[in-house]
Amino acid sequence: MQERDMPKADLVTSIVLIAFAVGVVWMSIEMPRLEHRNINPWTVPGLVPGILGVIIGFLGLILLFRSIKQKGYALELTGEKFITWVKKPASKRLWLTVLLTLAYAWGLIGRVPYLLATFLFIFAFIIIFEYNRGENKKKKVKRVVIAFITAGLAAGIVSAVFRYAFLVRLP
Repeated sequence: MQERDMPKADLVTSIVLIAFAVGVVWMSIEMPRLEHRNINPWTVPGLVPGILGVIIGFLGLILLFRSIKQKGYALELTGEKFITWVKKPASKRLWLTVLLTLAYAWGLIGRVPYLLATFLFIFAFIIIFEYNRGENKKKKVKRVVIAFITAGLAAGIVSAVFRYAFLVRLP
């Protein structure tokens, strides 16, 4: 991406961040407050996500105002530019990342144990984005073994931290 296109990218990014922040704040407000259990108001489940949502929204607004100041609103969108963007390898990686993440969130979580779902997601992610068909067999095997170990360690550590440090029961 060229320097002159950064304000345009900042504009789009800021809009996405603001929309995400609004969703996070909304969902944190909707979370149970557990008043019936006499829970301390500073420990309710939605407090930290709500604060993080407000921070993300604030930073998104700063990015929005900065991009407007730099005339980022002149997007100059055309069908040709869109098709060129879609065909870029970075765009393909973006959509593949979105697809993998949705498959993890909607396809694996809740259907298989969390540890296994997280392992499969991380392993697939590493293999898809790091595996190189042109490498020799020894390097391919090494890459798969490293992906397996990385996915196992990451899934195990994340599961343990959520279960024992945060006391969150995972599906």
